[in-house]
Amino acid sequence: MNTAPASPSSTPSAAAPAAASGGASPGWLAAGLLPLSAVVGAAVGEGVAWAAGVPQRGAGALAGACAAALVAPLAAALAWRLLPRPAAAAAAAPAVDVGATRDQLTGAFTQRHFVAAADREWARIRRHGEDAALLMVDADQFRELNDKHGQACGDAVLVEITRQVSATLRQYDLMARFGGGVLVVYLPHTDPIGALDVAERVRERVASFRLNWEGQSVGCTVSIGVASIGPDHATLDAVIGDAGAALREAKAAGRNCVRAAPVQPKRAPAAGGPSFGGHRAAGKA
Repeated sequence: MNTAPASPSSTPSAAAPAAASGGASPGWLAAGLLPLSAVVGAAVGEGVAWAAGVPQRGAGALAGACAAALVAPLAAALAWRLLPRPAAAAAAAPAVDVGATRDQLTGAFTQRHFVAAADREWARIRRHGEDAALLMVDADQFRELNDKHGQACGDAVLVEITRQVSATLRQYDLMARFGGGVLVVYLPHTDPIGALDVAERVRERVASFRLNWEGQSVGCTVSIGVASIGPDHATLDAVIGDAGAALREAKAAGRNCVRAAPVQPKRAPAAGGPSFGGHRAAGKA
């Protein structure tokens, strides 16, 4: 779920040409082809009559009429099958605006798509009482890196950071870019210890990579805030807020480190109901 970057695509509508044509039908196609088939048939009929020595001069007209009757409907049916059908094509393969779900630079999901998908997951984990966590990953001193090496270098570094994060995640984890150098990761089926483990592995991977940019070795570190979803989190925004607060603590601690929001205690299960939080540690699947 965190991979498969895609480029935005545009699908221009084919409805305008169809409307301008006024709509095609086999009837007028047959009428349009009728004179052509009659002329060809007459010419062939006259030629055959002349070669056979038939004196009747009406052979051409008779052959033309027969050709028109036979050829025009067949040609019209063939032309009708070859006509484009924009409405049917659109119904069979609806256009998907990939740019609405993927960040154009990094290929990560957009914030809007992330929130919609995480909201659906939110309802599920609240219903079943499962563990989940959120990581907020921010490139350290990203503005200074852009100022020193240029925006193109900063973009290349951010793409590489995204790759390093993605390589640490499982297929069903969800990663999105929230703007600038910030990535947010949703980790389903992940307890607080597992979330810290994932965050630390992400931090180590990013810190170890170097980008060769115009003969220079450029590197970047990340600070990460971790928030485990608990019973007192009423909304997804509350979890994002906790992850952001933990991220600020990581920045204040000197950057290139991981900090976690306080873990909420699990509530005792109600009679016949699930407890909040199934213990599953995260890891690369």
